[in-house]
Amino acid sequence: MDHKIIVREKKETDNDQIENILNKNFGENRHQRNVYLYRKKSPIKGLSLVSCLNEDSNTVIGTITFYRTLVSNINCLLLGPLAVSEFFQGKGFGKILVRKGLEIAKLKNETICFVSGKYNYYKEFDFLKLSSKNLIINTTGDFTYGELLVKELKKDCINLLPLKAQLLPEK
Repeated sequence: MDHKIIVREKKETDNDQIENILNKNFGENRHQRNVYLYRKKSPIKGLSLVSCLNEDSNTVIGTITFYRTLVSNINCLLLGPLAVSEFFQGKGFGKILVRKGLEIAKLKNETICFVSGKYNYYKEFDFLKLSSKNLIINTTGDFTYGELLVKELKKDCINLLPLKAQLLPEK
């Protein structure tokens, strides 16, 4: 089914569809979760994407956004939220969004990306548990879904991170 999926940059006219998808996936009270402390600033330009069917590029099926975050004054990304309409879950819409988002992030010379999510899903995209790199990165409050995972977007950039640090929202 991958050949029928397109990914494009989010448009203002997509906002209602995206809100609907996010509400159905995470609940209307999702803004109260601690991860939203990292989403107060605007998402990174060019890294707010949607997936659609090739034959209907105006109907949003999935959405992904990346935000700027800091670890010891090192600019990093925080992936999320990622969500797909219930009917289309498990059909590749989310995976294509993650792959395309990470590809664009690399092209923009981003170095490190974090995500709070299920390891069994994100390991396919080479996200690692912090413990596998002996990193202890604290967050502002607990994140709801899974643990904090990390991915290098540039080789050996993870070595820039201190072994013990705080993940902070963009200032």
